[in-house]
Amino acid sequence: MRRLRNDLPYTFRPPQPRRWFAPVGHFLNRKVYLARKYRVPKLEVEGFERVRAAVDRGDSVLLAPNHADHADPHVMLEIGRREDLALHFMAAREVFETSPTAAFSLQSMGVFSIDRDGPDLSSIKTAIRLLGEGTPLVIYPEGEIYHHHERLDPLLEGVASILIKAAARLAEGREALLVPVGMRFRHVPEVEATFVGRLDALEERIGWTPRPSMAVRERILRLGTGVLALKETEFFGEAGHGVLQQRLENLCERLLSEVEERHGGDPRAATAPERVRAARYRIRRRLLDEKNPPAACDRQQLLDDLDRVFTALQAHSYIGDYLLAEPSLDRHAETIMKLEEDLFGMPRYPTTRTCRVVAGEPFRVREMVAAAELPEKGGAGELTRRLEERLGTLVQGI
Repeated sequence: MRRLRNDLPYTFRPPQPRRWFAPVGHFLNRKVYLARKYRVPKLEVEGFERVRAAVDRGDSVLLAPNHADHADPHVMLEIGRREDLALHFMAAREVFETSPTAAFSLQSMGVFSIDRDGPDLSSIKTAIRLLGEGTPLVIYPEGEIYHHHERLDPLLEGVASILIKAAARLAEGREALLVPVGMRFRHVPEVEATFVGRLDALEERIGWTPRPSMAVRERILRLGTGVLALKETEFFGEAGHGVLQQRLENLCERLLSEVEERHGGDPRAATAPERVRAARYRIRRRLLDEKNPPAACDRQQLLDDLDRVFTALQAHSYIGDYLLAEPSLDRHAETIMKLEEDLFGMPRYPTTRTCRVVAGEPFRVREMVAAAELPEKGGAGELTRRLEERLGTLVQGI
């Protein structure tokens, strides 16, 4: 999860696919990103023949994968190349803001931006237009990368809302399909030999003396508890007490409540990620107020509040019993990667991994609306609930 502490004005980045760039982009994606950076040299793919057939018929196809790893979009791009699918992607604005080269490359491969914290009408209209044209679109309904591959985080309603709106505009005979896509990364046994050294580095990062003789699970839990205590002390002046999961929930709730007291809350935001997005939208709107710009001290408080909501989302993203419930090799590796990202800015990928991707049974959204299974207005919540159930089952079964 990337730290979002900026006050840059948002500029929508539309997709600008360039045919000449596609072979270059696919080569770099396959050889540099998948094989070298993310260490995923091979993919196991299932169910995409239905996606190919739907695109050939001219149907609108929206692919909704789970989002547990930074390699996810690179995997989907490679699947698009193999299946001859001109996949387009909706991606967070922040990935375009890393550099002009990154923005150019992303747009050239059919990626367009979304401001996740506000009503980005340009992005929504672009998604609906692409679906109407029969271009297959990839949107991650979890919205964030949480690094727990075996559990799905609550889905956002934006994906369902976009497809329902697109379905209403389709010509007779065309269907709108919402396809759940389950992705699962597994680590090779050799990754276990990397745990001790990586935990040494993480412990040294927070000023501790490494404990290589301690069991890996105990080290992970000890380190996580130590980092949590540092965050509690940073924001509240003292470390909390009690069960780990309760402390994580308390940290998230206290930070969000403090920010909402200063900036107001959105009564429609029920989950922690929704409250975080609402708070970031209000804070950034104030930071970018040109008519009444914040004073220097107010600006610092606003930036500090961006840190608070970021930390709240970090706390929410840790599932206290994820490792305890099943201390498997993969869960050990995922948790260490998550700690590396939070303490170093990016996880390490020291050994190869396998990735299995399954396109599940699609929802025929236009047909569901016509049969009154989904209301054309207000049906996004029900469709999201069904997608969450089907995608969660798919992820568990891979």
